[in-house]
Amino acid sequence: MEEKSEVKEASDQTLSEALNSELDVLKSEYPEISSAAIISSDGLLMAVRPAGAADDKVAAMSAFLLNSANKSASSLGWSGLGYVMVNHPDGYLLVADAGKATITLSTSPRAKLGLLLYDLKASAKRLKERLDGD
Repeated sequence: MEEKSEVKEASDQTLSEALNSELDVLKSEYPEISSAAIISSDGLLMAVRPAGAADDKVAAMSAFLLNSANKSASSLGWSGLGYVMVNHPDGYLLVADAGKATITLSTSPRAKLGLLLYDLKASAKRLKERLDGD
């Protein structure tokens, strides 16, 4: 009789596990991230780290922000908007397009934006591929 492996392959992950895992990786690599969320294109919360009282409100506002930015970019003749960044003395709000979803991060002002934006775009690409496959 063969033993079953306890380690799940990436393809065996449920969608919820995959979304939470994506956020966990970002948060573990960047301690400056205070919150991270994945939001459906219509503003519904799909995953969040850590959970908080205003999650639904942030999700709806992030989806609206990215939708507005996409419309503005389109009116300028631009295509393929990657992300929106809001700068505030208390930190940054980063909202990245991931196809059928959006990744939203809030960070402290000490965040290393170059590396974080690189990893955010890679995360958005993986998420888009995963959601397009489901």
